[in-house]
Amino acid sequence: MANSEYAPMLQRSKKTRLRYRVAVIGGGSWATAIIKIISANLEHIHWWVREDEVAEGVSKYGHNPKYLSSVFINPDEVKVSTDIRSVVSKADYVIIVTPSAYLHKSLEPLQKRSQLHKKKIILAVKGIVPETMQLISDYMQTQFKVPVENLCLISGPSHAEEIAQEKFTYLTAASANSELASIVAKFFTNRYCRASVSNDLLGAELSIVLKNIYALGAGIYSGLGYGDNFIAAYVANCLKEMKYFVSQVYPNEGRHISDSVYLGDLLVTAYSTYSRNRLFGIMIGHGLSVRVSLLELRMVSEGYTACRCVHEINKKYQANIPIVETIYGILYENNNVSSEMKRIAEHFV
Repeated sequence: MANSEYAPMLQRSKKTRLRYRVAVIGGGSWATAIIKIISANLEHIHWWVREDEVAEGVSKYGHNPKYLSSVFINPDEVKVSTDIRSVVSKADYVIIVTPSAYLHKSLEPLQKRSQLHKKKIILAVKGIVPETMQLISDYMQTQFKVPVENLCLISGPSHAEEIAQEKFTYLTAASANSELASIVAKFFTNRYCRASVSNDLLGAELSIVLKNIYALGAGIYSGLGYGDNFIAAYVANCLKEMKYFVSQVYPNEGRHISDSVYLGDLLVTAYSTYSRNRLFGIMIGHGLSVRVSLLELRMVSEGYTACRCVHEINKKYQANIPIVETIYGILYENNNVSSEMKRIAEHFV
């Protein structure tokens, strides 16, 4: 089975908090949201952030001054530092939240003597490492010799902004190691967040990459003036393409594409006003160039890099993924936005 039971919901008292030693790598909005979730359950948390401003804001005032600044972080319980080696050395479980576009550079100091291969690595990163064209799990295995049984993905329809407001959220902990998935699910389960377990690490990870591309396409259609009726049909066709491509690359008979880690994440990314990929697509649909849209966004659009990476990966599989390839042509080959999106729409069912 791809999914099993949810971890029981609870809000732990200080006496009942889990005593695992956990490090969080990344200082953005999703990292801040993760700190908020797990600090309700864990006793020992160390947090690496790149910027001194963020470290000072958390340690002195209990807030990240740049992202989700309304979230309170108890500096007595969450130890923040800009020294990534020190943070990782104090943990048995490492949650990686750095955007995939910056992952290689962020983890560079850990290439030597980091002992990452002896730790449990929890991937909260969405995308592909552009320098190596690898999924994050593959990258961790090849670059840091982390065995697959020490890897777990945490994912699902989960905008950081809603977690900051404690709006109910469903997540999935996916790992080939069922014991690790169960432990991670406990980290991420509290009164407003619920985590299930899955064995489909690679399928869920590739689905994350694809949904960012599809959300970008939904934004393009919206920017071109297409309505909700059409975009609903578009998303349905995206799901069909996702199911096909993921099954070609990572077959798994127990995978249910309607589960929230696949369909739910696709829906929230394609429709939500919080979605950066959708916003990026809207700008392109409105007539801005790709370059200007990237500058205007002022944030990472995982779908932009992911599209190039999936295009390269598909050279091996030669799968029929016309939606991805159409968006690739717009982003990287300067194809006409309106005519290309209209052309592909003629094949939707």
